[in-house]
Amino acid sequence: MIPALRVRRLFHTVEAYQGVDVFPAVVEPWLDEHTDAVREALAPLAALGGWTRTEYEFGDPLETAYALSRVSDALIYKFQPLLPPGSETPWAHDIHEPERWPRITCDQYLAAFARFGMAPIGDVAFEPFFHEVVHVEQHEYPGAPVEITGTLWPGLTFGQMLFSRTGVTVRAGARHLVAGIADRSPLHSVFMRRYRDTFDGSLGWGSNSQWKTDFRRDYLTDAAFHFAIDEEPDSDQDIHGGPRRLTPPERSDLVRHRCLTRPLQDPEAWHSASPGGRLTVWRT
Repeated sequence: MIPALRVRRLFHTVEAYQGVDVFPAVVEPWLDEHTDAVREALAPLAALGGWTRTEYEFGDPLETAYALSRVSDALIYKFQPLLPPGSETPWAHDIHEPERWPRITCDQYLAAFARFGMAPIGDVAFEPFFHEVVHVEQHEYPGAPVEITGTLWPGLTFGQMLFSRTGVTVRAGARHLVAGIADRSPLHSVFMRRYRDTFDGSLGWGSNSQWKTDFRRDYLTDAAFHFAIDEEPDSDQDIHGGPRRLTPPERSDLVRHRCLTRPLQDPEAWHSASPGGRLTVWRT
């Protein structure tokens, strides 16, 4: 069985599990049987430039990584706060009923993904490459930099590649992040979150087609942060072929944070805003 299908079966088993402790009952036995095959399938992704899709093949490394990211989302789901009162229920929640998903400890989560060669991001200053904003406390001074005030779940790297971001609460000035936007606007290239709406390429597709979704690849090198490397260069057209209404800084923030972070210069662009291609941010 190809590795992507093995991971897909793990997701469905975790989704259906109704016992007390999913790690020893489901995750650990699966790891004992399948880790080597999945790790080998993912290995070409660890370094920037290590793998490029030249022709489509079902279950290739991008689809294997996507399947594993859905397992990760299921396992960290209960680390997250509930939807704010009055929020509309995200479409993905209706489909998957994630409140039934089992809990796992942080140590169990890290131990599981260490088997694939992944490492925790650790304690670093706020950077959207590494951190997903779960809650913003608005600083009284608009120019105040973003400061991490708490960590809800750990992020992971796979060599140079980002696998998942650390979930954090922050305090920030409104010139950087606005409460109610940076922590509530839909997250792109993310399967599911408990506390907010998300969007990835799987939504709206059937039980098989949804697994043909590609994992978004971001890489960190000594020189730069490389975001969404498999996308085409950014253009002045939106996903529907119309003109892009976002300013260049707004487009850059949307790629880096995977969500909107502040009010838009053109409020009418809110509902059509989507990340606009790959981005390189040089490190200083």
